[in-house]
Amino acid sequence: MKAPKVLAASLTSVAALCLAGGLAFALEPVDPATRPMPEKAQDTSITKQVASIIIYEDQEEAVAIATEFEAIHDQLALQAVAERAQLARDHNRTDETATADDSAAEDAAAAETAPEVTEEEAVDVEPVDVEHPLETISPEDVAEPDAMAAATINVNGDVMGYIPSYETASAPSSGAGLWMGSDSTTDGSWGYFIGHNPGSFTCVMTLKNGDPVTVCDSDGNARTYYVVDEFIVPDDTYWEDIQSHVTDYGESIILQTCCGDNAHYRVVIAN
Repeated sequence: MKAPKVLAASLTSVAALCLAGGLAFALEPVDPATRPMPEKAQDTSITKQVASIIIYEDQEEAVAIATEFEAIHDQLALQAVAERAQLARDHNRTDETATADDSAAEDAAAAETAPEVTEEEAVDVEPVDVEHPLETISPEDVAEPDAMAAATINVNGDVMGYIPSYETASAPSSGAGLWMGSDSTTDGSWGYFIGHNPGSFTCVMTLKNGDPVTVCDSDGNARTYYVVDEFIVPDDTYWEDIQSHVTDYGESIILQTCCGDNAHYRVVIAN
């Protein structure tokens, strides 16, 4: 009976020693250099290289895809612009065709409703050169400027009215006066007009041979005369002294005004 008890005690002692030794080993500090590394962390260089290659290839592929996408986007944009332009052209042609059809329909309707014109009622229309339309218009077709009013005189562009002033001592305060003769532009005779300078007849001082003077008489008949003679006389000159000089031109007019020096008159003859 004693032998089994001794064996059991021995085994118990051995187990106790083993347990104590294991605890001591577990509690003893371990040198990190001797500690085995985990398998996944034993060598990371290859893993890093593979990861770098994958990342680079992904970036390169991404750049290629982006470039391709931009090219496709530009192509689609140009195609869209071309399609819109084509649609606009088609729309315009459709509108023009519709307008032409409408015009043709309107012309046809007008032709159906328009009364027939006989040859007697037809009016001859002279063809007009569309490139040079003014050359096909005769001078008679051109509208004349506004007609002068009756009893007016145009002295080289200065237009004024005149009143009867037969043998008066002074000219009217404004405008002209018919001092002697007739204002008729169709009787083949002369008319003598006077006016102030400075004043309405200042324009007479600048008249020279060839200048126009237009008279619209009291009957509304207008005639343009042209200066043929002019001279200056002292202010004490009598009518008889110049009568033969100024009344031998047939249908004509005589204009007289002061020279502005209170000593002379200027006389102009136009026919």
